[in-house]
Amino acid sequence: MKSSRRYVAFAVTLAAVITVFIAAAIQWEHYQGRKLRIVYVPKVEDSANDFWISLLEGARMAAEEYDVDLTVLAPASEDDYEGQIRCVEEAIGMNPDAILLSPSSMTEITDAANDVVSAEIKLVLIDSELDENLQSALVSTDNYEAGRKMGDYAKSHLPEDPVIGIVAHVEGSSTAIEREAGFREGLGEYEDCIVETVFCDSDYDKAYRLTKEMIEQHPEINMLAGLNEYSAVGAARAVRDLGLSDTIRMIGFDSSQEEVQLLEAGVFDAIVIQKPFNMGYLGVERTVEILHGELEPTIVDSGSKLITKDNMYVEENQKLLFPFAE
Repeated sequence: MKSSRRYVAFAVTLAAVITVFIAAAIQWEHYQGRKLRIVYVPKVEDSANDFWISLLEGARMAAEEYDVDLTVLAPASEDDYEGQIRCVEEAIGMNPDAILLSPSSMTEITDAANDVVSAEIKLVLIDSELDENLQSALVSTDNYEAGRKMGDYAKSHLPEDPVIGIVAHVEGSSTAIEREAGFREGLGEYEDCIVETVFCDSDYDKAYRLTKEMIEQHPEINMLAGLNEYSAVGAARAVRDLGLSDTIRMIGFDSSQEEVQLLEAGVFDAIVIQKPFNMGYLGVERTVEILHGELEPTIVDSGSKLITKDNMYVEENQKLLFPFAE
């Protein structure tokens, strides 16, 4: 009886394995002899933002190496939900093999993402998430962990009688939600020292203005955290221009040239950097693998690291801060 059961179990397992291989072979055959067509809809295509520049460079390099026809459709700004929805609808109309999407909101873009899946087009998310699990893969920074790194550093470098402000980017985006949650977790018992969180809608000037207003309303603030490039740079410019760099400790996010300069100048005490080039490259690479038969959903963490003025000149960190330097 036991032998019979083992035989049945083996037969079922073998049948499942054969089914997977057949499905993969069918998909591989389907895409043989022609270029894969992929459309990427980022949150924005901003020539002044090093994060998106680097991410798109990574995606385009992978597309070239894997001989993929990659089209980029981008809204006007990170908080332009309707514009991103129109881009997704346009992408669906192009009937590509896959759509890569960096949703600017966890909730506002979900219906459009459902339309992608309903059209039987593979959906891969890059950088940020949706409130429904619709994707074949997610390639992003572990944003909660990255935020926790900020909070851990802040906790160990708190000034006396800490009063903390947060300058975030787009309210409702998964990256803003997860980074702030991680930051608060890292602060532990000092979370109650946070007096305000403001959202700059990923606009440098708005971050600058909101930071000045926050400091006017809470002149006792002595620590600030900026949760993406726009918010961190705008806040740092405000602190610098107010002459408060020696009074307010700052932690930033991302690694634009200006952020690196502000770190070197001592305006930032630390920055948490992502690896956007890796994110873009892995997003396209993973999509190609899925289209060629890897059917199981996956999550790929593209990585993050906290860098301070003291360790920014270490060779490993120099490579992360200046990935294209010769």
